[in-house]
Amino acid sequence: MSLRQSMAGLHTWGGLLPSWLLYVIIFAGSLACFDKELERWMRPALHVPVASSMTADEVRDWLRRNVSDELHAFWTHAPTEREPYWRLGWEVDGSMEIHDVAFDPAGREPMPGSVGGRFFFDLHYNLHAGMPGVYIVGLAGMFMLVALVSGVIIHRRIFKDFFTLRPQTNGQRAWLDAHNLFGVLGLPFHLVLAYTGVAIFVATYMPAGIQVAYGSDIEKFFGEVMGAYIREGIHQPSSQQVSLDGLIERSRQRWDGAEVGWVSVHHPGDVAAVVDVRQRDESRIAPPQATLSYDEASGELLGEQQVSAGYQTYSWLTGLHMAQFGGTLVRVLYFLLGLAGCAMLVGGLKVWLAKREERSGRALALVRALNGAVLGGLPLASLALLWGNRLLPASLPERAEAEGWVFVASWLVLAIWAVLRRHQPRALYREQLALGALLALGLPLLNWLTTRDGHLLASLARGDWALAGIDLTLLLAGLLCALFAWRTAQPMTQAARQPRGRRQLVEEGV
Repeated sequence: MSLRQSMAGLHTWGGLLPSWLLYVIIFAGSLACFDKELERWMRPALHVPVASSMTADEVRDWLRRNVSDELHAFWTHAPTEREPYWRLGWEVDGSMEIHDVAFDPAGREPMPGSVGGRFFFDLHYNLHAGMPGVYIVGLAGMFMLVALVSGVIIHRRIFKDFFTLRPQTNGQRAWLDAHNLFGVLGLPFHLVLAYTGVAIFVATYMPAGIQVAYGSDIEKFFGEVMGAYIREGIHQPSSQQVSLDGLIERSRQRWDGAEVGWVSVHHPGDVAAVVDVRQRDESRIAPPQATLSYDEASGELLGEQQVSAGYQTYSWLTGLHMAQFGGTLVRVLYFLLGLAGCAMLVGGLKVWLAKREERSGRALALVRALNGAVLGGLPLASLALLWGNRLLPASLPERAEAEGWVFVASWLVLAIWAVLRRHQPRALYREQLALGALLALGLPLLNWLTTRDGHLLASLARGDWALAGIDLTLLLAGLLCALFAWRTAQPMTQAARQPRGRRQLVEEGV
């Protein structure tokens, strides 16, 4: 058996089995390129840009008034251009649960709960399943690397096929052309993103070295590689705390006017509390980050740390994976190439089905059901999430969790629908596309009806393209869904129904 023949089986099955999981990961990652813009769209208080007058000391005061538990640490970030609001997170001693709030720039109070754009970011890297999800995503990334490399080996006419697209031919040939086109188009991107996605979690996937060298003290490990002053709390309350705003200003002066990023306080209120002020990294793909550590009680400078060379490399890989450079243009490019990756997976699954269409069995029914549930269900559930964001009352307790359940319940209903319609896939796709057109085209209208300053016309009037881009993308997606739904409703041509001969398919490299 030749290398190409042996790689064909690996590519077919190594690509098929994780395809639906990879589709979820890549689709969510594509949307996460604009997570901060989605955050603004999903929070009406952020629709009109307002300069926040809140200060770091006021953020700390809010935490003191509203959280009575003893804190292990808290961290906060000042407003930025893409996130024009104060962010606050904290961790209670003895608990691994992370809490966070976002403050209304105008009202200085936490905004109504929402999963925001981070919902898709978390879905991308851990499937909302915590550490087990991180391992599952890492395994899927390894499968993707195997599928990409084996795909390059088996496609002997890979660059010629890149310029070949025959949508009017039989289904298998057309889908193979689409699979080749989108696969070659995004090949360097997909290779880099799959590799960096696995590499940036290497300390999680292979923790043995840390456990041996640091005695399983993970916090000490990250403190050293990131550049942090480590001092344990002694559980003795301090009678005073210096101004965080004063420490921020001192740090700016020491860095010749450079902006400050995260400010974190470890063991707040304790006599051994440490305040870390980290320099803001405008482009996480290039410069090293400095950290100044102060005593919270006296304001004494305890040390200045630069991140290690290893962490600089890690930060570079992370910035490359997360498009933390190049601004909007790079994020748009990542978004489009991510969608090309989704299209590549759809084409591959369709080719697998088309080659076995004349057979019957549970395997084909299962693949059809999964296709309908995942390939069509995930985008529709994402649209349902945005509908839920607009329709759920702002005063609803645990509103963010309610939005998440809208997504889960919608996807579950869509999955059941796909299972019931698995023997009529063409009808199912037509119905899903029609529903997608209705949901996507209806969202800008719903946005106009439920918000005063966040709808498309208001955003365009003030030149807010970041916010208007969400509505424009929804309109474009809705129109495309409507077009494809109409095309799917048309009778199939005789050429599309007629299968190719086995010999011809082999000669064409299928």
